[in-house]
Amino acid sequence: MKNIIKKNKKSIDAIAEARNYKKFKKLSESIDSRLRLAIEIYKKREGLNLSQQDLAKKINSTQKVISKIENGEVNIGFDLINKIAHTLGFTAENWSKIYNFTVDYSFNWTISESSEKTSDEIINNK
Repeated sequence: MKNIIKKNKKSIDAIAEARNYKKFKKLSESIDSRLRLAIEIYKKREGLNLSQQDLAKKINSTQKVISKIENGEVNIGFDLINKIAHTLGFTAENWSKIYNFTVDYSFNWTISESSEKTSDEIINNK
């Protein structure tokens, strides 16, 4: 539903007006990331057939905290995100959905047989 404000006999879309302000943009980006995180946590938890209570026990938290996270109601800290991600087995794909980046899997790792090279030599391909 559109938010309309009557002002000087003109209809104005309040959300469109708010988008012109930097603070609104920053807040909406923060909320967007929080909701994407909530969705990924919910999907992974459901995929593992864990209840909110089960996940809470595994990370030494409460069901209420998990509920608030999955509803996007709270900004959670790194330590809690890390515990949840580790418990649910988050992959680069999960993180890419949350933070809108792509992962290029085309790189190829090789291990040199000569461990005598320094890191500078390896970087500079000597």
